[in-house]
Order: sequence, then structure tokens, then C-alpha cells
Amino acid sequence: MITVLADTSALVSLEIKHLVALSSKVIQFYISDVVRLELKEIAEFDDVHGRSARDVLSLVDSGIIAIRYVSARKEYLENIDIGEAEILTLSESGEYDYMITDDVKALPYIKSITKVKALTSAFVIRLLYDLKMLSRDKALNSIKEISASRDWYGGVLETISYKYFDDFSNKD
Repeated sequence: MITVLADTSALVSLEIKHLVALSSKVIQFYISDVVRLELKEIAEFDDVHGRSARDVLSLVDSGIIAIRYVSARKEYLENIDIGEAEILTLSESGEYDYMITDDVKALPYIKSITKVKALTSAFVIRLLYDLKMLSRDKALNSIKEISASRDWYGGVLETISYKYFDDFSNKD
């Protein structure tokens, strides 16, 4: 089983296309308590993000996503938000394979500190494709729909997401 530390933004993005439960067949997701609290705040909204957060919280409640309790390192809090800082602190244990975030402002800092691979949520979509759990069309469509829902069009996250699929994105 692949172990992945996930922040709020990455889980909300993936669950827009209901990919967290699907990927939990091959990935054990871990979050911090602050990520859980952030999901609860987002779940209060009556929109696609709120629905996504509610779905993720039900996966937390059912034990599919595990919570780890940690206090964020103070120096991390000077550079990134508390949710990402707690996930980054958890990554220090060496128990996890990857860390995912869709916070493009935090990602360069996280990459400079963590000893695990820090990636965006599109990594999970690519993994599902590689494991034949998603077809090529469903993988690319997932990125397209997540991009639309998350207002990524033409932005850094959309560009990063499609780079995971550079080997076939121009073969339409």
C-alpha cells in the first residue's frame, strides 16, 4: 500500500471526481487534525467544494482516511499555512511515501524541506491511470473537470496537472 500525506486542497480536488475512495484501494491517505478541521469548515458551503469536503469527511469517519495528531513546527508556520505545516511535520517521520498539496504557493517551500516526494493531486490521477484504474480519457477528463471546478484554467495547477500526462496529452 502506498502511503500519502494529503492536505485539504488536494483532497477536495480529488473528491470532486470521487477519486479518493477509488484510490484508497492502493493508497492509504493520512491527514492531520487541522486538515480535518479545514475540511469541516469547507463542508459548510453548499457548492462543489462543500460537497467534496463532506464526502472526504465521510471517508475519514469510516477510517478510509487516517488522522495523525502532530503540532506543526514553528519554523514551518512562518512560511506556510498550518494544515500544510502539520503535514510537512508528519513527513519528517519517514513513514510516508508521498505528500500531496494543491497549494502552489506552499509547494516550492514544502519541496525544499521534505524528504518525501511532494506532488500535486494530479499525481494520484496519473497513478490511477498507470494502475489501469482509470482510462486515459477518464484521467484527462478528471483533470479537465477538476480544473473547471477549482478555477485552474490556464493557471499553474492546470499546467502542472497536464505535465503528469505529457507522454500522451498531445496524442488526441
